[in-house]
Amino acid sequence: MSKLSITTIPPIRRQAADALRRARKLPIGHARNDLRQLALGLLWLEKRGFVAVVEDRDTASRLAKEARV
Repeated sequence: MSKLSITTIPPIRRQAADALRRARKLPIGHARNDLRQLALGLLWLEKRGFVAVVEDRDTASRLAKEARV
């Protein structure tokens, strides 16, 4: 069985895993639940294809500025 490299894991999945790791370190309560819900929401979006992948930083920043206007 081969190991997955970090480059094959989509960034949104890495963010979700990081949020879950941070949530585990927190005591039971609102902050922990918020991080868990964030992670589940990210995975939900990724599963349904609502995540846009932008390879060009200039394009991404331009689109973000246009969205704010």
